[in-house]
Parts: sequence; C-alpha cells; structure tokens
Amino acid sequence: MSLTEQLKKYPNDYVDLALSPWQSNILAGNHAYERGAFLEARDKYMAAWTLATHLLEQFCKAHVDHNVLSAIEHCCPAVVVAAHNLADCYLAMGQATPACHKLCDAHELVSKLRQHPDEDIARIAHHHVNKTRQELLHFASHHPHFPELIVQVNSSINIHIERSVTLH
Repeated sequence: MSLTEQLKKYPNDYVDLALSPWQSNILAGNHAYERGAFLEARDKYMAAWTLATHLLEQFCKAHVDHNVLSAIEHCCPAVVVAAHNLADCYLAMGQATPACHKLCDAHELVSKLRQHPDEDIARIAHHHVNKTRQELLHFASHHPHFPELIVQVNSSINIHIERSVTLH
C-alpha cells in the first residue's frame, strides 16, 4: 500500500505512526546528547533527519488534500528539529563544518518547497523558511571565525531570496 493510500485509509493515525520512529530517534538522541554520548546522539539525529526528509518528499509528491497538508505540516518541523539537533550535536563535537552543512540543507530543502505549485504547501514552507533563516543567521553570528562557512550560509540565504523574488 502506498504512502498516500495509507494516509487516506488511516488519516487520524497515519502521520503519528509515520513520525513515531522520528520521535523515538529524537528522544534517544536527546538522552545521548545529555549524557555526552555525541556520536550516539549524532546517529539518532541523522536517522530522524533521514526519516523526516523522506516522509516530507513523499507527501509533497502526493495528490494534495487535507490529510496530505496535515502530514506536511508535521513533517516540516520534524525536518527542522532534526537538522537543528544534528547541528548542535556537531558543534558539541567541535565540528562546525557539518553543523553548517546540515543547517543549510534544512534551509534549502524548506526553501525549495516555497516553489511548490500548491499554495498551501508553499505557505507551510514559508513559515519554516523564516525559522531556518534565523538559525543560519544565528550560526553565522556565533562563528565569524569560519569565513568559508559564512560564505555557505550567505549562499543558502541568497538562494532563498532569489527564489522568493522570482515567485512573485
């Protein structure tokens, strides 16, 4: 049974069930992070990121209806949370470069959704783009000693600006 068929058959439970492994990985990652087990936390957060991005991509390909929009409304923040947790974990391990990459990946993924032909999906993405942009700006302000990463942050933010301008 396809993802959209499952969503139609179990509209009230499907998104919760689909994101349950994401939540488990986030919680396990948080516990590992709190213990200072950063490699374990990174792996859990990466699993959560992979699941959330996969679900988001699948729902964005589906025929848009109320259930699909609801699923996307849940998957977007799941992607953002997983990316931010991964970035924090990388920073705790002293790895600013992969932290920056993950924040940029999340911003670019959500920014791309603003181009979705469905206005409701673009609206959902717009809400989360503002959050990912703020996180990138926060990262840049706290890591000015990595000029190559600042260039990457600016590039990711400018992609968002250029795409926003061409949408109107």
